[in-house]
Parts: sequence; C-alpha cells; structure tokens
Amino acid sequence: MLIVLLGVAQRFVMADAVPDRRDSVAVAGDSLSQRECLTPVNLYVFRDTLMPTAVRPASMGNRKNVVYLPDSLIREDLVYEYTKIKDFANKNKFTRELYKMVFVSPKRGQVNVMRTQNSEERFKAFKGKEIREVSVKVLPPYGTSIYDTTYYEEDISWVKALANKTHLSTAERVIRKQLTFKAGTSLSPFELVQNEILLRDLDYINDVTITVANEVSDTNQVNVLVICKDQLSWGGSVESNFLNSFALGVDNKNFMKLGHVVNYEISYRGTKEKKWGNVLEYKVNSVWGTHINIRGFYRNDYKVKEVRGEIERPFLTSRMKWAGGLGFGRVYYSEKLPDRNVTRLDELFDYHYQDVWVGRSFQLPFRYSYNQNMYVTTRFFTTLFDNRPVVSSDTNHLYHNRMDYFSAFTYRKIKYYKANLIYDFGRTEDIPTGLLLGVIAGYEKGEYDKCGYVGAQARYSHFNKYTERYYALDMALGSYVGGDGFERGVLRIAGSHISNLCRLGNLKFRFYNDVRYLRGIRRYPNDYVYMEDRDIRGFSSDSLRGNQKLSLSLASTFFLPYIKKGFRIAVSGFVDAGMLSAEKQALSRSKTYWGIGVGLNLRNDNLVVKNLSLRLTFYPIVPVDGRTIQAVMTSGQRGGFYDYRVTKPQVIQYE
Repeated sequence: MLIVLLGVAQRFVMADAVPDRRDSVAVAGDSLSQRECLTPVNLYVFRDTLMPTAVRPASMGNRKNVVYLPDSLIREDLVYEYTKIKDFANKNKFTRELYKMVFVSPKRGQVNVMRTQNSEERFKAFKGKEIREVSVKVLPPYGTSIYDTTYYEEDISWVKALANKTHLSTAERVIRKQLTFKAGTSLSPFELVQNEILLRDLDYINDVTITVANEVSDTNQVNVLVICKDQLSWGGSVESNFLNSFALGVDNKNFMKLGHVVNYEISYRGTKEKKWGNVLEYKVNSVWGTHINIRGFYRNDYKVKEVRGEIERPFLTSRMKWAGGLGFGRVYYSEKLPDRNVTRLDELFDYHYQDVWVGRSFQLPFRYSYNQNMYVTTRFFTTLFDNRPVVSSDTNHLYHNRMDYFSAFTYRKIKYYKANLIYDFGRTEDIPTGLLLGVIAGYEKGEYDKCGYVGAQARYSHFNKYTERYYALDMALGSYVGGDGFERGVLRIAGSHISNLCRLGNLKFRFYNDVRYLRGIRRYPNDYVYMEDRDIRGFSSDSLRGNQKLSLSLASTFFLPYIKKGFRIAVSGFVDAGMLSAEKQALSRSKTYWGIGVGLNLRNDNLVVKNLSLRLTFYPIVPVDGRTIQAVMTSGQRGGFYDYRVTKPQVIQYE
C-alpha cells in the first residue's frame, strides 16, 4: 500500500516537474516550483541580477533578477529530484510521515558533483549565428557561485565579508580584453569553450561560465553572457619540510584593478650553500586587447639566478591564425639551458640568450566531434656564454656557444569535457581528449661543430563521459645527427589512467596510475638523469644518477563528503617506485626505490591560501644522501592532464 501511494505521488509530482535534464530546461529561483521553457539547450535560471534584459527570451517578459545558467554543471541529482516530492509530501501529515519512512533528504554542506558533459554541447544549438551583444559580469570571490546562486554553504562569514570588502574587483574591460570573440562575429562552440579555459587559467579568475541565449527580435542573432568569479586580489603560497627548508609567497593578482599580476617569494634551504632565495615576477595578459602577454622574471636561489623577459602571443583558440614570441635574458646559473637539461651543476656558468619564434595555424574541418588544426612553427635562439668552465671540441659540450634553428609540423584534434573531483575538488576541471602528432627538424651551429636534429612526438588521451575513466599515452623520440651519426638522443614513453568516481555511501574516491620510462641515447659524458619528485614524491638525491629510468605510481584520493566552515577535505594514499641505471645496464638489475605515503588535502575558498596539503612519506630504501621519512606542507597540487597547447618548437627534453 505504501509503495502504491508513493508511486502515485511521485508520478503526480514528476508530471509537473521537468523531464530528463538532458532534453529540457529547469528554472530555479526562490523556489524550484517555478518553471518555464526557454531555449532548446540545457539551462538553469537562478534568481540574480546578472542577465541584461536584451538577453531574456520573450516568455520572461520584463521579469527582473534572473540569470540563465547551463545545466552541464549541477549538484547531486537528489537535491532537485526530491525537492518537489518533499514539497508535495509536506501538504498533510500522512504524506509527510510517509516521506520520512522512505526518503532521506540530501544534506547541506556536502561536496557537490557536477554532471560530466562534452563542453560544446550547450553551445551547438547556436553554431554559426551572429553574436549581437557580449555582456560581462564579475562576481566577488566569496559567497557567490557562477552555477547556483541559491546554493547554501556554511563558511567563515566574517572572513567572507572582510575579503569581499577589501578585494579589488576585476574591471569588466579587463575581461573583455581577454576574449577572442566579439559582437558581429559568428559563434563557434569550441571557441567559447576555449575562452572559458583561457579565462579560468588567469591568475585573478577563480571560475567562469559562458551562456548564450537567442535574441528575441532576430532568431539569427544571439547574446552572450560571460560570468566570472574573481580570485581574491591577494594570495599566498607555502611549502615546508618542517626541518630545514621553507618557501613563502605572496601575490597580488589584480594590481591597480588592471588584471596585472605581481608575485614575490622568499625561500630558505638550510642544507644548501646558498640558503636564502628570492623570486619576483610581473605579468600582464593581453595588452590592449591584442592577446600579447608580457612577463618579467627575476630569481636568485640555490637552483637558479636569472633575469629574463618574455613577450608572447600564444595560440589561444583553434581560430587564431598567428602566434609568436620573443624572449631574452641573462642567466648566471641554472638547472636548465634552453636546449639542455643540467639537473645537477658541477660548475657554475653565466650566459645570455635571445629566443624568437613564430607560428601559423590552419583550421581543418570539424570531424567526429573533434576540432582539428595543423600548425607550422619555426624558432631561432642563441646561447652565448659570458663565464663558463674551460671548453674544447671534446670537453664540456654543454657550455659550447651555439645558434639553433628549428621548425615543427603539428597536427592536433581535440575536444574537452567538464567534470570535477578528479585532481581538484573545488573548481571546474577541463579534461582534454584527443590526439597530437608532431615532427621537428632543426640545425645547430655550434662553436666547434655543426649538426642537425630530428624528433617526433605523439600524445593521445581519451575520457569516457559515461564511465568517467581517463586514459592517456605520450611517446617521444628525438636525436641530434652529427658526423658520428645519432647522438644526444632521448626516448620517452609515458602512460596515465584515472578511474571512475567510485562511491561508498557518501564517500567518493578515485584511483590514479602513472608510468614513465626515459632513456638517453649516446649522451655526452656526465650528462645524467636523476630520480626526482615527479618520479617518487619528495625523493631527491645527488648521488643516484644514470642514463635511463623507469617510474611507476599508484595513488588514490578520497573526497570526504562534508563541508564545514567552508573547509573541504580529501585524503590521499600513494605508492611510488623508481629504478635508475646506466645506459648499458639493464633496469631489471638495478635497485628499486620506493615512496609510500599519505596526504591530507584541505581546501577553503574563503582563505588566502586556498589549498593546503600535508604529506608524510616513508622511503624503505634510501641512497647515501637520502632520508627515510619526509614530512612536507605545500599549497600546490600534484597531477594534471597532458598539455595539448602548441607553442615554440623544442628538442625532446632529457629529464
């Protein structure tokens, strides 16, 4: 009897409710009972003041305080599916008690999971239409959401109020300068997706969404709304091993409300000869709306001492035809050269360099839901030493003066999915899936010899939107070609897998698997690779070195379901392993080094340092200069998807 009554009640409620969200439109304002059919794409309508009147469909009349938001990113389905059932049950005592016997209401303060969706889906209905108007709305950093303004989350209210009052809001004109589309152009769904990504990558933007609505007076025109949520103007970073090293950083992400970024970091390494370090950086994105970025950088610590500047216009979207850049700098010592990897320094050096590149993009037809491009890029750079060790034709090859010329041909097909709770558990994550194939050819005119260079790279990743599993593969092979044949070569093979989001009650978790193999081919003497943090978390040794290495990692992250005072918590466990051997020695005969650890990850969008990770790692086998246990605190996050951005051509890195 109870089941029959419940079934009748649910059918009655769902008849009044919206059909499946994949084919419909829902409206949420002061109450979820308000519903209107708006456009053929998935939209949510929230009570707010973000949407100009011109963007509203005719069915909305002159009603104010609404904003149209996409249905691609939503909270747990229970919140929406059962709200109407609960409202209906509360009409009388009998049905109210019946509801309590059967349903458990979703609780506030729980971690939300957004619906995974191809990022272009919500824009496809408007493809090719003329953009009539572009509106921009910037939200304060705390107490707001670009997806759901009615969403309640317990937080530290006095911190939120203070932060919003002291925060310098990003000017709308600054956001407009970053956009690659404007009024009067035709709408490209993938370009809107790429604009969301480039805005989300800006230091002063926390999250962003772009929505589109038909113009009432002309169905061939659309209006675009860009909603950005600011990052707090002031930010910070912290890293420490609790023993003899730390790094503290402070930054202003919106200097003078212009979107300029100023970063400063001070560090201390008690185990190094040069203990104190400083980093200062100044960045400007899209100067005067040209999409040209300017960056000045100074660093002076135990790893690097350098001053450099960069001017670059990157390939921001698939529709951009031209890109290029200019770099110059003075390096007094560093762990890297523009075309070499010097992970451990035996002797200091001093050099200056100039670097120029230019590229042309050719857009190919859209095929099988992928956006395709062909890129041709070329680069010229010089490396000229002012102070260096003694060199000759057969010694200290790394320090030879040289001029390099490179060209690359790259094919890329790509699309993006939106999801969360993958690497991050606070922001929208854009998951690339596609293929990149590239070949590179070059010529080096050195101080004592001349040689060519050939290389190739393939990168593939796939994300299944139904199982939410992610697979990726990366392969690269490159070598210089001189009088003695192939030399200074590199072979790299890497793979990655991320499981679906598993559930155990309210607990959500994922598994991560990574493998990476690197081999040097006829490298120079004393040109080695080392076991680094990317191989085994926190592992570092100057005595352990070789010409080939294999590293594997198995990790899991548990996203705890509750949010308290704005704090979200994730607990990670991991096992890392690595082997390192000489070029002619089999890896199977080399010693295996391990890192076994656990991490506690805290995130609170109401704090200056949003992410804080505490990690404890145990190393069962250590080299002579290693340690058994390491504790680290950092504000950074480990992990990321393969990068498909096309930029200046370079040799396959030996690192």
